[in-house]
Amino acid sequence: MGVLGIDYEICDNCKSCVSACSRHFRYDKEQKKVIFDDSQIPCSLCGRCVARCPKDAILHENLGEFLKYDGVQNPSELVEYSNLFKFMSANRSMRGYKMKKVPREIIEKVLNSMRYAPTGGNARVMEITIISDEEKIRKLSMAVMDGIIASDAPGYSDRFKEAKKTGYDPIFYRAPHVLIVHSDFPGQIMNSTIALTYGMFAAESLGLGSCWIGLAQGVMEKSKDVKENIAGIKNNVFGVITFGYPTQKYFKVPPRPVIKIHGLENLE
Repeated sequence: MGVLGIDYEICDNCKSCVSACSRHFRYDKEQKKVIFDDSQIPCSLCGRCVARCPKDAILHENLGEFLKYDGVQNPSELVEYSNLFKFMSANRSMRGYKMKKVPREIIEKVLNSMRYAPTGGNARVMEITIISDEEKIRKLSMAVMDGIIASDAPGYSDRFKEAKKTGYDPIFYRAPHVLIVHSDFPGQIMNSTIALTYGMFAAESLGLGSCWIGLAQGVMEKSKDVKENIAGIKNNVFGVITFGYPTQKYFKVPPRPVIKIHGLENLE
């Protein structure tokens, strides 16, 4: 369903909905009121108009729960920049995990945070598969290494051949959980990347570590057998991360090169 119209008994014509979505809302000067019209372009179900309306005058159905809490109008009141910067810069790619499963309620918090990641065109079409079975993760790791070895990738093939002999896992680092984002819809790499970033920051806030595993994503996209028969995924894979309780600690933030920026010199 989505947006149904406007409750004119409480609408005060502030036009917030018009600025939120000019495709479906317009101010009619003759009627002296805001009009909702989705006859030409279907509503994208983004919910911006409902979130922007200070009077709760937008009638809607089946859009889901709208969160309301102190600070939602001004997120800078929730987390000020210096603390946010410290948190973001302290986030590390974790390659060492305790042999301990993460409780379901903690994982659900990570997944819930990914729901609120922005997407192009409000596309909400991603699926998530979580692999927590130790043997299945081991098989997937071995298959990824085999795929890299077969490609004779410089810097990887020889190292992975040695890893297979010793039993070391250089793909998932024996993480207790592997999270895979996938979708039937092509072109979701950017949306999936943003969602995974949200999830990784949420994991960090919950005492977990995580790491982006691009090699696994690459092999699964090229090998239908690995993707379907081992990971159990039938559609397009757009991102893979590990997560779990970390065994590693960092006492400093490593240096990063300054980004080359153009146009800043024109600003005061």
